[in-house]
Amino acid sequence: RMQMPSKLTPLSLRLASPLAMRAESLSTARVHDFVQEDLSAALDWSAKQGRILTGGGVAESLYTAARGYAFEQAQLPHHHLEAGSTHDTFRAWRWGPPRDASGGGGGPALPWLTGGWSRPLFAGGGEESSGASEACVNLVTPSLFVDIRIPIARNALLDALGEREEERLRLLARQHGFAGYARLAEVQGAFGPGGAAVAAVACTRHHAVDWNFLGAGRPRPNRWTVTPLGGNGGDNGGDNGGDNGG
Repeated sequence: RMQMPSKLTPLSLRLASPLAMRAESLSTARVHDFVQEDLSAALDWSAKQGRILTGGGVAESLYTAARGYAFEQAQLPHHHLEAGSTHDTFRAWRWGPPRDASGGGGGPALPWLTGGWSRPLFAGGGEESSGASEACVNLVTPSLFVDIRIPIARNALLDALGEREEERLRLLARQHGFAGYARLAEVQGAFGPGGAAVAAVACTRHHAVDWNFLGAGRPRPNRWTVTPLGGNGGDNGGDNGGDNGG
């Protein structure tokens, strides 16, 4: 679920954590004890995001063409990044006829969706993360997007690790950041709370830059749907096996 905040809080302020306060009050020996305990959980952050996203690893078997979730290779998030066609393709989409079949012109104009979003809860596969454990900011426009997620406990652990450079580097890698072009399309026949018909939107994201991309693209589209609640707000109504896992 995603929630529009009344005002975006700077990441530097949101990264303060109880762990930092614990570190200030404990002796060096006791700091070492809880650092070792919390470091394992912190290093598992990226893997946990993937488990939540895939429902514990079952998404590959559920989101198949036979079950109504067919997709083309060009819809994969890193397809154009790998092919070196990102700029030409994005340019054609951006300046194409508004709302044409290829998603040109930035797609449908959705004032209720455009803006800065937080993510108070991310759940799946029997696990969850929340705004208490990670800072998540998602900037959405009718064409471009930016998605940043940083574990809140990370900064305090980096301080506590001191000169343990190898572990500090591994910990720094536990963050997600990617941006690119979001292709929006209205979904017909969608229903909201109470069974009322709503103008839901499907979003397919194409990554132009990606902190977690190491040369092997993800096998499923970064695709999700959004359903407006009460005519004003928005609700991340699901994910087609691709988004928010890094």
